[in-house]
Amino acid sequence: MNNNSENDNPVASKNSTAQPKIFQKSPSLEVLQNFIERINRLESLEDILSYSAKHTVEELGFEDCVIYLLDPDLETLVQIAAFGPKNPDQTSIINPITIRLGNGIVGRAAANKTTLRVADTRTEPDYIVDDQVRLSELSVPILHQDKLLGVIDSENSALDFFSYEHQYYIEILASVIASKITFESTIIALEKTIDALGNSQKLSDVYFRISELTHNSKSEEEFYLNLHHLVSKQVKTQSFFVVLLDRNTENYSFPYFHDEKEGGRFDIKIENEIMKQSLVAEVIENQQPYLADYRELKQRSLKGQLVRNGEIAYSWLAVPFQISDSLHGAIALQSYDSTIIFSAADKEFLSFLSQHVSTAIERTLKDQKLLHQALHDPLTGLANRSLFRDRVNHAFSRVRRHDSPELAVLFIDFDNFKLINDNFGHQAGDALLRLTAEKIQHQLRECDTLARLGGDEFAVLLEDLESSSFAITIAQRILKATQDAIIVGDQSIFVTISIGIALKDENTQFAEDLLKNADHAMYHAKSKGKNNIQVYETTLHHAVVYARQVLRELEIALSEDQLEFHFQPIVALNTREIVGFEALIRWKHPTRGLIYPDEFIEIAEQNDLVRAIDSQLLKRVAKTLSNWQALTNTPLYISVNISAKRFIDSQLVNEIEQVFKQHRLVPGSLLIEVTEHALIKNIGKARLLFHQLRSIGVKISLDDFGTGYSSLSYLNQLPFDIIKIDRSFVTSINKRKLNHPIINTIVVLAKTLDIELVAEGIESKLQLEILQQMDCQYGQGYYLAKPMSEHEAEKLVTNRSLKSE
Repeated sequence: MNNNSENDNPVASKNSTAQPKIFQKSPSLEVLQNFIERINRLESLEDILSYSAKHTVEELGFEDCVIYLLDPDLETLVQIAAFGPKNPDQTSIINPITIRLGNGIVGRAAANKTTLRVADTRTEPDYIVDDQVRLSELSVPILHQDKLLGVIDSENSALDFFSYEHQYYIEILASVIASKITFESTIIALEKTIDALGNSQKLSDVYFRISELTHNSKSEEEFYLNLHHLVSKQVKTQSFFVVLLDRNTENYSFPYFHDEKEGGRFDIKIENEIMKQSLVAEVIENQQPYLADYRELKQRSLKGQLVRNGEIAYSWLAVPFQISDSLHGAIALQSYDSTIIFSAADKEFLSFLSQHVSTAIERTLKDQKLLHQALHDPLTGLANRSLFRDRVNHAFSRVRRHDSPELAVLFIDFDNFKLINDNFGHQAGDALLRLTAEKIQHQLRECDTLARLGGDEFAVLLEDLESSSFAITIAQRILKATQDAIIVGDQSIFVTISIGIALKDENTQFAEDLLKNADHAMYHAKSKGKNNIQVYETTLHHAVVYARQVLRELEIALSEDQLEFHFQPIVALNTREIVGFEALIRWKHPTRGLIYPDEFIEIAEQNDLVRAIDSQLLKRVAKTLSNWQALTNTPLYISVNISAKRFIDSQLVNEIEQVFKQHRLVPGSLLIEVTEHALIKNIGKARLLFHQLRSIGVKISLDDFGTGYSSLSYLNQLPFDIIKIDRSFVTSINKRKLNHPIINTIVVLAKTLDIELVAEGIESKLQLEILQQMDCQYGQGYYLAKPMSEHEAEKLVTNRSLKSE
């Protein structure tokens, strides 16, 4: 089923309506399986489609569901079944309509064989009103091997009602319905064949049995057992097996093998090179039945043309079947008893059987595939969120009932994964997820469950723990296993992860608590610097909930332009002339007022939101500079702080260069401030980054100079234009202490290296006078001017000086 849509956004639907029951808890897995089993028991097309429409409305909380079938001769879609306002008494559709292919949302979904999820039907000029106008619509085509059969359609009075989960579930139902419709067509064709055969009673019974076992078998294994039982009733055999050949990979498989001497087995592995020389491979290749007696088999054996395990069979029979262009197979029988010899009639029967067994096997494989798709992540093949929740619920119930050994849940999240996607591409990011998942899997036991919950988030269910410390041991193994570089193509990529652990204790009342607690612990690991393990404690809860609330509101702030700059003048201390401004970020919160960066920047950095903040504010600063440059010919700069995380972002230089060119900024008008803390782990990358920035006209400033052990070494290694004396040294200037050798040393050092010097935090006249006496060039602080709005700062741009007392 094609998953593309006009609104293909997993988070597009933001309606406040309560979620339908199918998405509120793990029994949705049982709902899907029950639907498949129920629809398999229905025989008439009307019953199949009516039940499907009713199931959709009742389980998903939809207002209505209408199912159309294609009339291929007229190229129209006809309403066949409905549940809701179109069929209030559940007897017949009121005023059924017909839609031509390509007309309206339903017609376009059918014509393009593509799901359409429309958030606002008012934006759709070809929207077709059926019983009443509704504001959102979901149309999913019913396809079988890319052949259009019909459309499942639902509308809702609410705007943007239908979610990605709704779409995904309806696409699964459409696939199941398509298989059922096709299978019923096959049964009709089979009935015609039976009438033409001499032994119609016997074959009719077989065909009904095939249909029955297809519908009733709960698993692939049960299907093959029932098939063997069916064949054994008609043909006496000592050995029965089914072989499949995947034409795409040329790999053979034995989904079922039974021998009276060895018993029954599933999924037998035999080397492909051996299989290619076998008689059954010849039958599959030629797509022709083959009946051989002992004499022929012995001659083949003597010529080396027979692959066998043990004695030569007295009689051998195989018939081929074809499930699809890429999947072929054969049913084979063997006899080691001279009294059991297969006949031409047996070959005819088995040939008839194989024609319809192929449809049954296809159906069985498709059902298994549908269930697998519903429960597993397509990228990694791991359990998905739904299956993981189901297993956690099961394990939790078992522990509570039987007082079993402990269990724990681990939440694992990649650190800075967005940067990996941005720097190496999404294809490399996907490969990294797969390879890391394999590394994690190798650290687990067979009884543990690893799942991908979505994006770069994984989870582990640990059952049957003898002690809680073993959960920490496994987490430590996982953390260590992911430390080494992962080779993706010709790239070596380093990745770190954060792990949160939740243990079941007396305070854990529900399985859902385990999941939430593990999530909180993982989030706490992020806040602790990432690349570490944290175990959930009750005291974490409020801090994590608060941080997540801030994060959610910060994402809204970005989309609604709530972040802004206040500008603090930087002046020449002797003349009071303004030479620049420091742009200080503020959050203009709609209810909490003005919020300072120390309340939200760390949370933004921990959750990879800082790049979006930097990008938005860089564009705003560039626009402000461009406006100010038009007001004066005197050089003026604005300094901006850049997060330490941007030093590993290869896109930073391109981003700054783009805004530089777009706004035609004067070289030297934009200054990037960095702290010594930001340089500690990134000195190598910083050297290259600084030279690249200076080459496009950006100046570099070292903030908080003098507070670290390595400040002098940085001045020697990196091309700084400005250093800023940390405010702690300026604050120490008072009447009792007029001698300040450290500041004097910094002033002399700056002059020697020909680097401009700015003193931060000037808050008194005495501090200003002492700094002037020391010949410090520039300064900023509340005594000179407080941070001000862009509008207020613009007034100073043309004046360029501050009044002195």
